[in-house]
Amino acid sequence: MGITPCRRVAVYLIFILSGFCALVYELLWTKYLSLTFGTTMAAVSTVAAIFMGGLALGSYLLGRYADREKNLLKVYALLEFGIAVTALAFAPTLSLVESFYVWWAGNYPQYPLVSGCFRFLLPALLLLPPTVCMGGTFPLMCRFFARKKCGGQIGRLYALNTLGATCGAFCSGYLLIPTIGLSATGYLAAGGNLLAGAVALVLASRHGAADADGLRPEVVKDSFLKPQRHRLTMISVGLIGFFALAYEILWTRLLLLFLGNTSYAFALILSAYLVGIAIGGALYARLVHAEMNEKRLFVALTGLMALSVLASVPFYDQLAELFQFAHNVSGERWWHLSLLSFLLVFGVIGLPTVLSGALLPAAVAIADPGKRHTGEGVGAVVLHNTVGAMLGALAAGFLLIPWFGLQGSFIALGVLNLLLALVLFVRFGILKLHPVSMPAFFALGLALAFVPLRWDPVLLTSGVYCYAPKYRMMGGILNVVGKDPLLALLEGPETTVGIHETSDRKVRYFTVNGKTDGGTGADMKTQVLIGDLPMLIHPEPKDIFVLGLGTGITLGRVTQHAARRIDCAEISPEVVKASLYFASVNGRPLADPRVQLHVEDGRNLLLTRSDRYDIIVSQPSNPWQSGNASLFTADFYRTAAARLNPGGLFTQWIGLYDMTSDNLRIACRTFMETFPHVMVFKESADLILVGATEEFAIDYRIMQSRLANLGVRPGLASIGIGSVGDLIAHHYLYDSNCLAPFAAAAVTLNTDDRPILEYSAHHNLGMKTLGAFAQQNMTALLQALRREMLPIANLGTSAEEVASALRDLGLGFRRAGKEADALQFLREADKLDGMPGG
Repeated sequence: MGITPCRRVAVYLIFILSGFCALVYELLWTKYLSLTFGTTMAAVSTVAAIFMGGLALGSYLLGRYADREKNLLKVYALLEFGIAVTALAFAPTLSLVESFYVWWAGNYPQYPLVSGCFRFLLPALLLLPPTVCMGGTFPLMCRFFARKKCGGQIGRLYALNTLGATCGAFCSGYLLIPTIGLSATGYLAAGGNLLAGAVALVLASRHGAADADGLRPEVVKDSFLKPQRHRLTMISVGLIGFFALAYEILWTRLLLLFLGNTSYAFALILSAYLVGIAIGGALYARLVHAEMNEKRLFVALTGLMALSVLASVPFYDQLAELFQFAHNVSGERWWHLSLLSFLLVFGVIGLPTVLSGALLPAAVAIADPGKRHTGEGVGAVVLHNTVGAMLGALAAGFLLIPWFGLQGSFIALGVLNLLLALVLFVRFGILKLHPVSMPAFFALGLALAFVPLRWDPVLLTSGVYCYAPKYRMMGGILNVVGKDPLLALLEGPETTVGIHETSDRKVRYFTVNGKTDGGTGADMKTQVLIGDLPMLIHPEPKDIFVLGLGTGITLGRVTQHAARRIDCAEISPEVVKASLYFASVNGRPLADPRVQLHVEDGRNLLLTRSDRYDIIVSQPSNPWQSGNASLFTADFYRTAAARLNPGGLFTQWIGLYDMTSDNLRIACRTFMETFPHVMVFKESADLILVGATEEFAIDYRIMQSRLANLGVRPGLASIGIGSVGDLIAHHYLYDSNCLAPFAAAAVTLNTDDRPILEYSAHHNLGMKTLGAFAQQNMTALLQALRREMLPIANLGTSAEEVASALRDLGLGFRRAGKEADALQFLREADKLDGMPGG
């Protein structure tokens, strides 16, 4: 007796739940491993490759086993339990792995090749056990529901599992991680696997030994895979996987230019991609019939997939205007904007992904493994498809974009995709039946590929996700950014960097994925100060670490001081190239022999190196951006503190313009948890926190002598600082005694496990460009201000020197427009030397 409809639905539901948990794990584990092994393209791609490799291996091995197993649901239950157990062991095992990796990298830096091998082997040790189990669930379920012609049923199962994956990607990215954090989300997913396993075990007691038609599997001794018969099908499905994942990587790179480099954006794009795959599988299951020519359908789907991409690529730059429209229509309401953004993303990638989703079950139908070999056949198809996907993801990031750029990569892939369809058209013997249609189709695709339409770089670098309110107020994107000439556009695997100059040539700035990240305009003073301040305050700064290169201005300011060694970490090669466009203002710091540039993840560099520094400067200022977010957690601050020499200073740049007051309190409290002694400086809409684990003060005489340095003085004079008094009066806000009460109101800390600030982008809509946050935050900070002594020591050894120092401070406050403070210092100076003041 076959399985009843009610129990069939129960099996479908646990399969959906399994897909949900799998995508939750993929996002979680990628986050965890990036914290240990870095967020560079190489590190993240390695993790993704291992994850997919485990799925492929599990699908192949368990597929072969499924054809020989009688109680399939019992095995399925054991796999779900295996996933849960290995998932629960992931975090504590990662802690051990990280300890070993950090020990090795710190003690044996002379063996980078071995460290590189560990970057692959250690994640593999963690990921392969659960992913092999995950990969085995799909062919096992296909074998359970096996039929003589199983393409339609496999399409249905593929759609259901992918539907669960879609929900997992969306819920983990938009709801679970922002609300309950990484660990709790992982426990929830493990609970889902345990529930799925328990239900499968209950069903196994009655129906696990029978498939959907009520027949027991027979013992299968021969193999389904015949090289000559199935080689073309397997190569084809591998290439489809290659194209599908390469397209996904390129779409992600493109869409982040309009959605922003946030965790929400990644979750949204992945969800839209998986929706398309699920619809494709479901449509195939719905429309397939016994008389259908599967080979003809496969060729048609392959060709249409290529044509749909080639037809849309020339217009991708216009997405900037569409996303601007979404911001306008939504009124900057988060969920409205998210829905409209999802629809726009799906409008771009929907048709190709639907076609891709139908191609995998179509490939199984062409292979026609039959009922006895369903598990092995599905496993082989998934193996080849997933291996192709791995290679496609790597090729898109490491080869195509560097060689052809983003637009050229889409066109190259589309042409290759079309060429595959043409080859299959000939090899499958369809040419004899339709000698004209496919060549005409191919000619149409080539014509689309060479349409002479180039993307507008101004639209690509407009940063609509960040500046939509400004564009709306000023009449559109081109009315604002179209006026500033674009000097260069640098495309890399992860970032698109634009170098702009205002029409009057007075200001030059650069954008990363559309957002301005530095320049010679409003940010100039902050870039100078964050480099000079710690160098002026520290009693003897010799070894310096600068995290983030940007325009190179900050690094250039550090090189003007008498440092012995300066390490600089910059994750983006494109930003390194962009810094060369600011050579006239940054002093060409990379040419300084004391400077060693590391093009890699700065947090990972601090984690794995044993070097210690007197000063660490962290330049990234937006904690809601992926990558940058990990530089604002308590875990990172502890790592940085461990790399400071006694008396060392850590300097953090925090933007006030894109953060709520509550989140600013969280950022400050998190900072003070590791660096309880802080001096707070301000410049326009930026804060600069100089922190230490021990008490410290400004040594007036040392700072005065360093300000007189011929290398230091001109740069500070260019931003209006000619003396210690000017620096203190214009930029010093207060110290820990005032910041502590302000930060104490924070509800919690920002940690790797609860990355609150990373998921704060939804607070920014419609306000940050208009300056509302900066005003609110400065008001909140000033409310904590109390009258107290300045943390300045060593004003001089004689009354004359002290009076001179006090007068310098007084005149500085007067130039800053703070007359009450000026009078106080000048009167104290008068008392010491008897000169009239005021």
